[in-house]
Amino acid sequence: MTWGEKMDTIGEIVLVDFSSITCEAKVYDNIPTPGRFIKFFIDDICVLAISTKYSISSIEKDGPAKALWKDKEEVKKLYPQMDMMLKGYFNAIVIGYIQDNSFKYGLPPKSISIHTLVYEAEDKEVLLATQSSIFLHTILKEKDIDIFEVIPNALYLAYLVRNKDENYLVEIGKELNMYLKYDLNILTPIIERLESLIY
Repeated sequence: MTWGEKMDTIGEIVLVDFSSITCEAKVYDNIPTPGRFIKFFIDDICVLAISTKYSISSIEKDGPAKALWKDKEEVKKLYPQMDMMLKGYFNAIVIGYIQDNSFKYGLPPKSISIHTLVYEAEDKEVLLATQSSIFLHTILKEKDIDIFEVIPNALYLAYLVRNKDENYLVEIGKELNMYLKYDLNILTPIIERLESLIY
């Protein structure tokens, strides 16, 4: 690990499918939600990805978890072993990598391995990854992604790391509109969701 300061692990890669990765979360109640930026390392390369969906399930063999009708604290008191019975997973797509302090869009030049530890991306890394609208194109070309959640959340984070620069949103919004072929049926809900995060 050569990029950034000491970090806390949030997950571990357990499946790689080309540009898509599946990670097991370190703890089930701290999973990156859709649109969050994550990172992992391949030697001296810092790879950036965007979380696309997550799930939490019970590892019991009796089937899915049953409703307990109690708040979180009551559940912890009654079932102290609960943390060991639940597993969280999240999926992400690779958008690019940092090498020699430069951000390059696309897959890294070395293959991604399972059992690689995953961390939350730092602001400076999010800034680099979102300098071009290419990251939006990467999201849009993936299948089975809820773009109405992932894109607004990713854009909101990009906006925050730029000290709430509205000009950035205007410019990148024009490029998103172009990627969507000026389809207002898709663009409008994305903008409305983003506005609800900002205001």
